Amino acid sequence: MRILLGVCGSIAAYKTYDLARGLQKEGHEVKVVLTKGASEFVQAKLFKYLGVKEVYEYSDDFKNLTDSILHIELAKWAEHLAIFPASANTISKLAMGQCDDLLTSTFMAKRTDTIVSIYPAMNTFMWTHPITKENIDLIQRLYIAKNIFIHPPSEGLLACGDEGSGKAPDIQKVINCISAINPSIDSNSPLCLINTGATIAPIDPVRYVTNSSTGITGFQLAKEALKRGYRVVLIAGKNATSKIEDLAFLPGFESYRITTTRDMREKVLEYFDKADFYISSAAISDIEFSPSEQKLKKDKLENALFFNQAPDILKEMVERKTANKSAIRIVGFAAETDLSFEVLNKKWTRKPVDLLVGTLVHSGLCHDKKVSGFANNEASYKFFQNGEIILDEIIQKADLPSAIFRELEKNG
Repeated sequence: MRILLGVCGSIAAYKTYDLARGLQKEGHEVKVVLTKGASEFVQAKLFKYLGVKEVYEYSDDFKNLTDSILHIELAKWAEHLAIFPASANTISKLAMGQCDDLLTSTFMAKRTDTIVSIYPAMNTFMWTHPITKENIDLIQRLYIAKNIFIHPPSEGLLACGDEGSGKAPDIQKVINCISAINPSIDSNSPLCLINTGATIAPIDPVRYVTNSSTGITGFQLAKEALKRGYRVVLIAGKNATSKIEDLAFLPGFESYRITTTRDMREKVLEYFDKADFYISSAAISDIEFSPSEQKLKKDKLENALFFNQAPDILKEMVERKTANKSAIRIVGFAAETDLSFEVLNKKWTRKPVDLLVGTLVHSGLCHDKKVSGFANNEASYKFFQNGEIILDEIIQKADLPSAIFRELEKNG
């Protein structure tokens, strides 16, 4: 994606070095525009040392005049305009339509399909001032149909020593937001229901059985779905990655934390009939215990660990789809130590989903095997559809969602 990063005069401006570098590591092409205030905190040449090829200062629109007009060219080039940190002064200019520097002129010249994300950062009293609030409201009212998203600041210790709201969001959170934001999502957008992470089977108040799933795959699926214009309901195990909260303020996104398989089933049922897609990427426990109310003593454990089969949520949803003659498209995940055709075909025959994603996994805790599938950035995957393997590759988890959605949309 072509990202134009607008940097304003705030102490948080120093974080934009990491932001620019992080966006480039994600594969984005980045250009930077500095306001006059930003130039007091950061230097254009340092961005260039970090690999940003083009960095512009506030008055560059009026220098080196050629046939092309710089703010128009930048507005045409940018697919996403990210303003971080956004100062109270620049927010006021955007609200009033003032064009007295390169950044504000580029903002006014942006195309209607260009996404704009704004990340305010300032002292708490400046952030909560009625004029700032009015300016934020005005931007949201005026530009509601023009792909603009304003991320609320975080709370914490500010540069001035005060505690409160106004703190710039964490850089990784901003990167995740920029990768997923689609302000055009509304209540009529199709709904993608995703579950992710591990469920827990309690034994007693202290012990439980779970697995190593981190929920990263579901997090990446949620980002891809949002980017493609879907509303997302993400149901995650309680210990799944905290990155899920990075998406909390994005349009069309809801998330829930659950503990047990039965908790997961209840929440999936709440949304299943409303969904257009159901992607079951969670590592759901297939056993459950009758947990003891008191911690079990060692001498009681041997005769206490009786378990039952937990609800098979995916199987139930496939049967529900068939019974209701629903058009929902279902993706199932099979975490297996053997991804042979026989294993995948047996699983698909029992649960005939629209797409079965087989993942080669191993916890690394037995038989001297390396960890695979869980807690890694890549895994070995096989896509199984209509009785045949249609993909067999090692894929980065960040790239897996686009491959899944390509198949779903191709066959939708």
